[in-house]
Amino acid sequence: MRGFGIKFKPMGDTPIYKRPWFFIFFWLSVLVIAYLWEIVRAGGFQLNQVRILFDALCLFPILLLMWMAFFSQFVLPLTKTGDRWRIFTRVLSRLVGVKGPAIFIKNGKQEKEPGEEDRKGKGVLWLDSASAAVTRTETKIQRTLGPGFHFIGKKETIAGTVDLHIQNHAVGLNGQEKPFAEKAETQSDEEYKQIQDRRAQVSAWTRDGIEIVPNISVTFRIDTGFPEEGQPGSRFGYRSGVTPKDKKNEKADQESIRRAVLGESINPNYNPESPRYRVAWNQLPAMLAVDIWREYASKFTLSQFFEPCVEMPPPYEAPVAPTEEEIDPLTRAIQMKSGRESFQIALARILRVANHIISRSIAWLEKRPPSSSTKHPPIPPPQPPSPETKTVKKTALQAINEMVKARLTQEFVEHLDQHGVWVEGHVPELSREFQRLQGRGLKVISVSINNPRLSDTVDQAIIGKWQAGWLKYAKDEQNRINKRRELHETAAQDRAIQEYGVWLGEGIMQAPPPDMKNTLKALLKRTRSMIIRSDGIRRKMATELQYLEDILRWIEVNGR
Repeated sequence: MRGFGIKFKPMGDTPIYKRPWFFIFFWLSVLVIAYLWEIVRAGGFQLNQVRILFDALCLFPILLLMWMAFFSQFVLPLTKTGDRWRIFTRVLSRLVGVKGPAIFIKNGKQEKEPGEEDRKGKGVLWLDSASAAVTRTETKIQRTLGPGFHFIGKKETIAGTVDLHIQNHAVGLNGQEKPFAEKAETQSDEEYKQIQDRRAQVSAWTRDGIEIVPNISVTFRIDTGFPEEGQPGSRFGYRSGVTPKDKKNEKADQESIRRAVLGESINPNYNPESPRYRVAWNQLPAMLAVDIWREYASKFTLSQFFEPCVEMPPPYEAPVAPTEEEIDPLTRAIQMKSGRESFQIALARILRVANHIISRSIAWLEKRPPSSSTKHPPIPPPQPPSPETKTVKKTALQAINEMVKARLTQEFVEHLDQHGVWVEGHVPELSREFQRLQGRGLKVISVSINNPRLSDTVDQAIIGKWQAGWLKYAKDEQNRINKRRELHETAAQDRAIQEYGVWLGEGIMQAPPPDMKNTLKALLKRTRSMIIRSDGIRRKMATELQYLEDILRWIEVNGR
């Protein structure tokens, strides 16, 4: 069967005896020769006309069908009897010349021979563990298919495919491209136009009218669940199984895949014949991130992008949803037995779990407004400022990164006014972008906005402004360092003198000298020994050490 991503090598360099047609023809010839030899041994063609007719019309077709039925089940790794029958019928249809499509889908992309999708008849789809697809007929959407083998009907075609891997979509300039530079002599018109197109994709204007061009990257995936350990499904995010719970999970994953495929939107800025006219499912997160970036960039001045002057509240905390283990006792039917005690035990267990969930919800409500997953969730009421709430000053670029990620990953987000100021106690806003992603079956993981580029004129102005302030900042910092060093030196000297006096006093108190001469000699000798024991002190106080030696000799000669 064709269409499963098998790479056929050119036959020019392959020996004849290794080619598939030669192998089939050779063994078919061997069987025909063996049969004719058996007919000759049995008396020739005249005596075996009835046998030959019977073999040609009955025996050979039956054996052929039995042979095909036996080996067709090994063409694909199938386990169900119905699937084995389906692959057998498809082998039969190919035997008579009816060839339906056979398509392999790898990483969300179709790998097929040219014209494979145009074949009429029942076909087969083979999806790897990181792929999913949606099929359709001429009048309606048919099915949502996960990883594995699937048989499709005569009029069933592929409406769309998705890649279950974690996706990363980056928009903006490449490498060291300079969007504000004039067209270079070495650049072609097409290259320069492409740079300007990438510039226009992410360009935004600050509140003081400065154009800024960053790089924007969004990491996301299809909003499907992951199977538990030991459960069937794909490790890339697709759950399957036979239990009611498994079927419910698989239906939820199929719904997310269906939304992603069918949620294709239109970009009115492009011509309908342009490939950019239709927005694929994996382009939406980056487009939403760019729109939010432009919205918040217009709230800040250029200087705020590089100065930590924007007060940001703590991140919004979503409520802790109860786990399935906690919900299960509430939905499970109570097994009534003969005794009243068993009923009381079951009821007490259910009440205990319910109280745990309620207490946790109340604890969250005391800190944050509630949220809801309904189609039109209620706006949470404003909350009084908490004395424990602490704001953090960040640059505008950091604040925008946080707000863009919040708008794409949270149902409710904090509000920033037209000047980028967070109003304490303001009602959190409902994120329209998050709802839109949910409607498309997508889940954003992270967002990165970095490497902002400015025009050369603005760069020089900023550099000149910084250079003018660098000298003042450097002098102020030097003065602060000098004062700090003087304080440390004074404190160290006082501490050293105090320790030196204590050390000398301890030596004198342990063995008190009999008179003043011996007391002075003891103090000088103890000081000399301290200097000699330390290499660093000895090098710095070489002159003072010589003075001590002279004084000690003078005391020995002239002292009384």
